[in-house]
Order: sequence, then structure tokens, then C-alpha cells
Amino acid sequence: MSSGKHATVSAWQRDHDGVYTAELNGFQLKVVWVPEESEEGRGFRWEAVGPDGARTAPRETFEEIELAMAEAEKATEPKEDDAGSEAA
Repeated sequence: MSSGKHATVSAWQRDHDGVYTAELNGFQLKVVWVPEESEEGRGFRWEAVGPDGARTAPRETFEEIELAMAEAEKATEPKEDDAGSEAA
């Protein structure tokens, strides 16, 4: 679930179609509302596209948009093993 982090709400922009987007650490982030009728269930889903074009998205939906945003932002953070491989 959530790591206790809070979303950087000021980094997010609401597009005309209701999608929230942000760019952090070279990643393009997106949060969308999923209606109740969908297979995933009602809630907010996020997606992150890295500088290399790789996409990351959870299978779950989030009840609160701030939680979805915080999880999306977390996906932009460097991985611990990435830092270790740079030092080698």
C-alpha cells in the first residue's frame, strides 16, 4: 500500500480531459479515474513512463488520488541496486 509518503500535489497538472500528469526525475506520470464498471474496479490508477520508454503501472486501484500520485512518484525514485551498480 502506501509508504507514508505524500504526493507533491503542486507538481501535478489536471488536463482538460480530467487526467492528472506530472514530470519528475525524467519520468512522465499519469493518474486516471477508473469508473466502477471497469474490470479493475473503481478508483485511481497511475502509470509511469521512464526516460528509456519503459512503462510501470500497478494492477491495483487507489481510493484516493493522493495515494495514487504518491505511489507514481515513488516509482521515479532511484532503486537501491541502481545506486550500487553506479558505484562499482
